[in-house]
Amino acid sequence: MEEELVDVYDKNRNITGKIIKRKDIGILNDDEYIITVHCFIINSFDQILLTQRSLSKNRGGKWEETHGGLKSGETSILGMQRELKEEIGVAVQTNELKLVKTLKKKNKFRDIYILKKDIPIDSIKYNDGEVMDCKYVTLEQFKIMIENNECTYPKFEDTIFYNNVNNLLGGK
Repeated sequence: MEEELVDVYDKNRNITGKIIKRKDIGILNDDEYIITVHCFIINSFDQILLTQRSLSKNRGGKWEETHGGLKSGETSILGMQRELKEEIGVAVQTNELKLVKTLKKKNKFRDIYILKKDIPIDSIKYNDGEVMDCKYVTLEQFKIMIENNECTYPKFEDTIFYNNVNNLLGGK
């Protein structure tokens, strides 16, 4: 399998022209970044769709939102569409995705999207081996799962829902 290449950005999110292999993110300087995209899918019952990482992956068996890294030459929104299709078989239009926040941490710009859509669990397809299960949970269930170390988040305060629940849940 061909190694995935990613673009490197500066601290202001300008593309530098440098391209690295995804596995080489550890060689980035402190002022160099890649972009990752994350999508919280929220249904009309205000439940969050979580996916369970394949056991063969780092933090295997843990629950999280659908996410991944941009490939070289890819825009954030197109990368999010690709990740949703690759990981869970969900095709979405660009206007369905809402960018709600960008975090800048540890050599990564993390673009956080919300998709408000009712996606039946039985329509989910695990295409690329990164995901082995999924389920809808309420915000309270999500908090308990984090407290019980069932998710990739160490604490609820690390999620976009902390101090932002009213803006993210409720209504389409």
